Amino acid sequence: GDEGGGRGEGASDGRDAKASSGAFAARITHAFNASLTRSLLRRHFGLSMPSLPEGRLCPPVPNRANYVCWLRELLARSEDELCGFAAAASGDAEGGDAVSSWRFRGMDIGTGVSAIYPLLLTTKLFASNDASAEEREVASRKWRFLATDTDPLAVQSARVNVEANRLEDQIHVVRVDDADSPLGVESKARGGPLFSAMEKAKHLAAFQPCCPIDGSQATSEKRSEYPKFDFVMTNPPFYSMSEEATAPRAGDKRSRTDMSANEAVFKSTSPENRDDGCDGDAVGGDVGFIAAIMKDSQRFRHHVTWYTSLLAKRSSLDAVLRKLQTLDGVWGNRGQIRTVEFRQGNIGGGDTVETKFDRHASPRVRWGIGWTYERSVGRCSECRVSGGLQSFDVWIGVGDLALGGSDAENEAKRTSDLVLARFVHFYENLRHFSLKCSQHNMREYGDGGLKTKRKAMCVTAVEERFFNCNATNPPDFLHDIDNDNLPFEGHFVIDSFVQSSGESNGRGDVRVKVVLDMYSHTTRGADVVNKIRGALPGEVGRTNRRWRRLLKRT
Repeated sequence: GDEGGGRGEGASDGRDAKASSGAFAARITHAFNASLTRSLLRRHFGLSMPSLPEGRLCPPVPNRANYVCWLRELLARSEDELCGFAAAASGDAEGGDAVSSWRFRGMDIGTGVSAIYPLLLTTKLFASNDASAEEREVASRKWRFLATDTDPLAVQSARVNVEANRLEDQIHVVRVDDADSPLGVESKARGGPLFSAMEKAKHLAAFQPCCPIDGSQATSEKRSEYPKFDFVMTNPPFYSMSEEATAPRAGDKRSRTDMSANEAVFKSTSPENRDDGCDGDAVGGDVGFIAAIMKDSQRFRHHVTWYTSLLAKRSSLDAVLRKLQTLDGVWGNRGQIRTVEFRQGNIGGGDTVETKFDRHASPRVRWGIGWTYERSVGRCSECRVSGGLQSFDVWIGVGDLALGGSDAENEAKRTSDLVLARFVHFYENLRHFSLKCSQHNMREYGDGGLKTKRKAMCVTAVEERFFNCNATNPPDFLHDIDNDNLPFEGHFVIDSFVQSSGESNGRGDVRVKVVLDMYSHTTRGADVVNKIRGALPGEVGRTNRRWRRLLKRT
């Protein structure tokens, strides 16, 4: 009886909660949202937002803050994971890829009435976590932001908010041509949203000088007419049809009266923006808007380091990822694409869309996506094989090998050398793959689970045609299977670390610890790595007698 009563009471509580939630949702007005947004911005970031006109989008602060935090981490990691920035940091400026450096410029396409993104980008939210308060203040003053919109009211309102925070020197709000206007039709014939923004930027003194025309260290005579930006960000219109934008909300059935048609709808007339995986026959909406930016990005490859966007639906994310897999200069290379899941109240899962669902987390989810034309380094964290570092032990019979003496240090070195030699033999004698190895005396390894990096002897295996390739000695790319922007190490990198302390098991066997750190940049690289790593423990861990017989056969 008690159990049944419990279920009934629970059901009643559920109905009451739903009714209460519906009643609260009915009282959510534009005035309520505007007051909440202003309070959060003032309390947490010291920002004023006097202009939030009714009938226009009132931005939810946590969602926008998540995007800014992700963007900050994306730029920070680029210093280690994009070739140009890594070369600049190490002082290696020889040939090949241009040595990159930050221009401290960002662009917000479709800034809206609030200009919330560029405003948040001037706060501590965007500053490096590792910097001191003084360093953050100095760095924040270096940045300049271009904020664009096609709506005259949005531009006027955004400027009011920028001026209220005395940030006119850092944030430049400009109107770009609407595609439906006579000037917009002409502009659209030449390019999309990014092109329109670049056309404005080239005339603004704050974004000069312009960048080299081909991405190299060119002379001033060869400079492009367009400036360079470190990133582009956008919160695109989510809908492709007015009917979608005006339909009642799926959850609480409230009318959608808090967005203008300009903010909600993007209609694309380009057949190339169509995606067979999208719902219906829509070619616009967020997917169409990002596709238009993708098309522009082909022209501005060397003008923007990271192109990023917010997305409202997982189906939109999947559609954009499919398009990126065919984008020249990006396709096939995982190191040049980043994705993230934003769940209300937290950023999910370390730059991955494969975030485990937390039943206590908010069901309101957004996604972020970014792509770059910069070459990634071979050991890019985004390309580390799933599972991170993998380890296993190999036991070497010291007595059987007659290593000489009982000195533990000597035995540790000799056994480590033997296992390293086994790795080289295994990699370079694979039947279906042509691999070449380089051996390092010492190399660091570690991942997010290790507070400090460790050093150990290492063998690195790559495809033979990528062996010893670098900026001054680039590989001969095979255009049917290679992206010309592949890392110089090729489709994959396998680091095999070997370390022994001379520890014995009492039966004359010395323990050698093996740690594998593998990176795959393409589907082809992942296939090779998966085939190799499954066989490694058994092959390298063969008994000494089996290895002697194997060496005799080869």
